[in-house]
Amino acid sequence: MRMRWLMGLAWVLLGLAMLAFLLVLWRRQEALVARSETLPVLGTVDTDFTLTTQWGEPFSRKDLRGKVWVAYFFFSSCPSICPIMNRNMTVVQDAIRDMHDVVIMGFTVDPDTDKPEILRRYGKNFGVQRGKWYYLTGDKRVIYRVARQSFKLAAEPAPGVQSGSTHDFIHSEKFVLVDRQGRIRAYYTGTDKASVQQLIEDIRRIVQSE
Repeated sequence: MRMRWLMGLAWVLLGLAMLAFLLVLWRRQEALVARSETLPVLGTVDTDFTLTTQWGEPFSRKDLRGKVWVAYFFFSSCPSICPIMNRNMTVVQDAIRDMHDVVIMGFTVDPDTDKPEILRRYGKNFGVQRGKWYYLTGDKRVIYRVARQSFKLAAEPAPGVQSGSTHDFIHSEKFVLVDRQGRIRAYYTGTDKASVQQLIEDIRRIVQSE
């Protein structure tokens, strides 16, 4: 009799534990959806562009339809924040590796120097995965228009800074999250690891809620 009572109690406790586990999962999912819904819409990427990837292939705004993407601006000869930004972006790439509709878009602000072969070589330093992480080069006017008009970010040559073949450029350290509708949802500091982790969490929330 006592054994039967203990077994019954064990089943009750197991059922309660499973119920608690399911409740935690449900609340987590609700939190993810709520977070994605509370991310503000800060603008829309409405600047058309057709640029060239590091693999020498054309890439346009239309190729991003239906995708969640992260945009940022850099240049390959940048000695300061760009290496940090790209190293942090490797963490993002690892996190989105199995998210087929999420991509990374890096726009060079020095397209005169950053030809596809230069960018391809640069990407090897960070383990860039083809089809997941793109570097874009091309018409400087188009790239700067994307930065300034769509993302409201700085992109321009640094005034009076030029020595031989070495140039400097003013650009933002921000990573920008864009949803499937082409809407800007948030900005993150690309040189700050905690901010990059928040970006990863927000990507997951948007992907799971759409």
